[in-house]
Amino acid sequence: MAGITPRYDICRRCQVRFAQRGGPGRKREYCSIACRRQAQRDRDGLLGQRPTRSAHPLGRRIAEDLQALSAALLEAEYDGRPLKELLRCAGEVAREIEYYTAAAVHDARTKGADWERVAAAAQVSATTARTRWTENRVQERLKRRASERAAVRQTAPPPVPGRDAVEDKLLAQAAERASAKLASALSYLHRASELTIKDVADQTALSPSYVSRILSGERTPTWPVVRMLVELFGGDPAELAVLFESVHGLGPRARHAIPDAVARLQAALRGLHLAAGRPPFGSVRKASHGVLSTQAISEILEGQMVPGWEQTSALVTALGGWPVDVRPLWEAIHYAFLFCLDPVPEGFRQLPAAHPEST
Repeated sequence: MAGITPRYDICRRCQVRFAQRGGPGRKREYCSIACRRQAQRDRDGLLGQRPTRSAHPLGRRIAEDLQALSAALLEAEYDGRPLKELLRCAGEVAREIEYYTAAAVHDARTKGADWERVAAAAQVSATTARTRWTENRVQERLKRRASERAAVRQTAPPPVPGRDAVEDKLLAQAAERASAKLASALSYLHRASELTIKDVADQTALSPSYVSRILSGERTPTWPVVRMLVELFGGDPAELAVLFESVHGLGPRARHAIPDAVARLQAALRGLHLAAGRPPFGSVRKASHGVLSTQAISEILEGQMVPGWEQTSALVTALGGWPVDVRPLWEAIHYAFLFCLDPVPEGFRQLPAAHPEST
């Protein structure tokens, strides 16, 4: 119609200026059908992407549980358990691997992997991959896993032959790891103090042989002895309190207020750092594969930051510990933040997602 000025817009994909068609109907966003289809393909390729700071990889946490389940299966094999018990342990590992696979695909898609790349990695067709690991299916599986684990925590499961023995074995393994770390920490403090075994024995009224067995990890002393030795060596007993509790299974099961929960986690992390021989923060950063910066490591260990789980897990692993042993301490803080609605204690701040430090 003469006298009417055409409306122009910018194509959302190619950024070319184009004229809108006259008449009623939805406003066009693309200059052509080809641009619209390509935009749809671009969106499909980016499906599920999130900012990298929003969450840590879902598969990593499941892999940590797989570490413990696989250790239980190996112990059952060494103990010569009945076939039924071996297969039950193997079934738990297999179920967790299924959950891990779904989470790993989700993580890869979040990082931008297209279905062709996922299919090649899984050695299936792209159609199979797209159908098997849709976002909805992955979320359903992870929700089912979360429900199963919540049920295990909150309700007593029916008696299963051998289950108590397996759980006891897992606890014993965790205690053994804590005992080794406790001995390493005491040994490091002893070396730093430059006291001889005889000096320690003379000042504590302990026999030299007993002191030697403590420092080598052959004997686990009582807490008064641990505290006495640490103070003699010029250390802080609080740094070893959580390790000592883990050795004896004394960790309290009740929920803590945030300041107490934070203090327990940080004591455990400082204890692991001590057991590792207090390596320089730069060395720890390299061992964390860049997940943590040296500044973040410093602030975590000095009690100025509350780390997220990705950072906690990376730090524990870099210090030679097992994330599964420390997770309950971190979850106690997480639970308090979500359900107790306590404020973050004064002097602490939540650790933001780390960015790899340039090497």
